Amino acid sequence: MREAIHVEKPYFLGTLREWLFTTDHKKIGILYFVTSFLVFLIAGVFGLLVRFEQSVPGMQVVDFKTYNYLLTGHGVGMLFWWAIAAHIGGFGNFLLPLMIGAKDVAFPRLNALSWWAFFAANVLFLMTLIPGNHIMTMWTGYPPFSLNNDAGITALYVFVIHLLGASSIATAVNFLVTYITMRAPGVTFFKTNLFVHTLIAANVIQLVGVPSLAGAVTMLFLDKYLGTNFFNPAKGGDPLIYQNIFWFYSHPVVYVQVLPVFGFYSEIVPVFARRPIFGYHTMVFAIWGITAVSFFLWIHHMFVSGVPNWVRVLFSYTTLLIAVPTGIKIFNWMFTLYRGAIHFRSQMLYALGGIFMFLIGGLTGIPLGMVAIDLGVSDSLFVVGHFHYVLGMAITLGILGAVIHWFPLATGKLYPENIGRLSFWLIFIGANIFYFLQMVVGMLGNPRRYPDYPPIPEWTTLHVLQTIGALILGVGVVIFAYGIIKGLMSGEKAPENPWKSPSLEWKVGVPARAHGHGDHPPKVEPDWHPYRYDKEEILR
Repeated sequence: MREAIHVEKPYFLGTLREWLFTTDHKKIGILYFVTSFLVFLIAGVFGLLVRFEQSVPGMQVVDFKTYNYLLTGHGVGMLFWWAIAAHIGGFGNFLLPLMIGAKDVAFPRLNALSWWAFFAANVLFLMTLIPGNHIMTMWTGYPPFSLNNDAGITALYVFVIHLLGASSIATAVNFLVTYITMRAPGVTFFKTNLFVHTLIAANVIQLVGVPSLAGAVTMLFLDKYLGTNFFNPAKGGDPLIYQNIFWFYSHPVVYVQVLPVFGFYSEIVPVFARRPIFGYHTMVFAIWGITAVSFFLWIHHMFVSGVPNWVRVLFSYTTLLIAVPTGIKIFNWMFTLYRGAIHFRSQMLYALGGIFMFLIGGLTGIPLGMVAIDLGVSDSLFVVGHFHYVLGMAITLGILGAVIHWFPLATGKLYPENIGRLSFWLIFIGANIFYFLQMVVGMLGNPRRYPDYPPIPEWTTLHVLQTIGALILGVGVVIFAYGIIKGLMSGEKAPENPWKSPSLEWKVGVPARAHGHGDHPPKVEPDWHPYRYDKEEILR
């Protein structure tokens, strides 16, 4: 009797001390998400200030140095906190053991340490808000720009990257060992949730790529403070060395960021179409195909930096090749919807909206893989609009949809449906106004990174409309955050397995029990599959 009571205890019960020193993967996942969501909101404010500055010609909101800080903070915060940590550290920690029938991750203490390293990086990031600590290197930290700034700024940037890298490596090792050694009997490679496949694939990229990024910023640190000359042309160095080492990781990191979101789409779409995912095996091959090809694309970020023409042509082909496995996933999601009993709940709207945004981002990325076109638009706002479709909104919509989908598992309550729908439409409409017009003004010649531009009437009109779109988008995000608070405080109590999903994470109760699947893995029937739905099942 005592054991039964213990098993039924929700995971989130406990004191603040128990939360801070926990090794429970579910609590660590929540801590990751809360930390990354905080930085997401701060970086979003930075982005709005940038947009206000660019609304009309002239300098009216901030000076040049502050503008550079806002651009740097927005990029670093969104890319390294939100677009990586929210789903890998947050949802990955929460869901991986539950989806494979394990009790916890393989190394719970290492898991806790990885969050503390991530939290320390968060503290350093917040310290940059203090005047005098502003990092103005841009998120890439390119030399010579990053070497010609105030003392301490480059060091702060390097320390943040190293802490995030240490956290990422610890998490990657933990997740890979967990998946390989702790799956419940019957959860085979081809009976694994697609989110888990995308999560493990993303962490394989992290293991291979993060040391490259760490090496690049370490060399930057040595040049700045210890007198080496890796990147100083006057003394035999070359800034292109930094670009090559940096982008060897920082293009694959695009797939670290987007692959788990593909996993979210692949979990949500079948549930609300009431159909098995179309072409499951091809989806798995596509995930791992993207992982393999991702390390052969980085030069397309350097087409304008003087690399030889034969290198440009080679990497143009590899860049276009990545569209094949990505296209497979788009087609499979669409065929999953075909003749399905589709239910347009808010998380389904977020998933479909995210797929649409990624499709637009992908289609506009194809010309950027062509050297002749890329040379003309590489330093324009067209590129900014393109990667905000892919890395901004496809990822954000996927994560927010995942919050709604697994909100009952985390809290025992349903996210307010009306707030979810309202926030989706505001975010979706605002983002398309903002980023589509950003690509248009980029095609008209507006360069990126500059706070000011000539008083060309067409440009000014497009910038004003972009600002309106950004405000609509911002209001949608605020409403979504309000929905989280309202759901926690007064949300409707969720029934067991509210979406009637066959996936294993819903077998541990709503909200999840303290010990998840416990010491005894779930019994997996021979015909079980995470995307198998009986014909008589109807989503109520």
